[in-house]
Amino acid sequence: METNRFSLTNVALATIVLLAIFLVGILIFGPNTFQAMDADHTVNATAATQDKHAKKPTPDEILKLLKEGNERFFTGQSSHPHADAARLALAGTENQGDHAYATIISCSDSRVPVELIFDAGVMDMFVIRVAGNVIDTDEAGTVEYGLAHVYTPVFLVLGHSQCGAVTAVAHKLEGVGHKLEINIPALVDNIIPAVERAKELHKDVHGDEIIPYAIEENVWQAIEDLFMQSPTARTFVKEGKIKVVGAIYDVGTGHIEWLDTANVDEILNRVEASPDKQTKTFADN
Repeated sequence: METNRFSLTNVALATIVLLAIFLVGILIFGPNTFQAMDADHTVNATAATQDKHAKKPTPDEILKLLKEGNERFFTGQSSHPHADAARLALAGTENQGDHAYATIISCSDSRVPVELIFDAGVMDMFVIRVAGNVIDTDEAGTVEYGLAHVYTPVFLVLGHSQCGAVTAVAHKLEGVGHKLEINIPALVDNIIPAVERAKELHKDVHGDEIIPYAIEENVWQAIEDLFMQSPTARTFVKEGKIKVVGAIYDVGTGHIEWLDTANVDEILNRVEASPDKQTKTFADN
């Protein structure tokens, strides 16, 4: 009993001493001292998180990774990285935002297996797939998530040869082809300006020969639609945080043609001058 009483007395004395030190600290340094210490800890933790994301490759380095990956795929030398059990275990414990380096929107076409054609693996890419690689509200929101919350420094619009969605729109505008199911016109209406622009730019091209030109114009249309709807994307590009690029995948060869990035700057400038662009960056809570 004496031993227990002695231990309890020591604990009580230690508690009183610690409380006294705490009170003296407040009297000497002021009540905001400990709040400031906690704030410093929070700021340091946030800075550490941001620094972790900042360690991703630069946009130019990522484009080099993408091009090299496609070259390996195209030449039959894929290395199939980040596809083992260790990578899966990592995906189960870590945030994709610490790893994914590109946000990519491509067509849903089964001939365009995105990770495979870039010789990439788990947690390497934030991929959006939709018929015709169009960007409407849902797709724009998903792109914003990839850029602002997965912290990908590159956004790629990937069109492809023999695109069924572009072909369907081209045929519809020519008054040929089959009827479209009830929900498809609203899905592909973003492609109409691309086909019309291709026809305007290539007046000597007729019939299905216009389709490859329309496929390229559809890539630029998707980028314009994103910029029109997303102040976040526009700001990130202007601040140099991300690079937006376009490319076309050949489903018959596996090779990717990279489009001129100067067109992206022209599109951004055109959108910035438009009174119809979205200017509200954040949703109401």
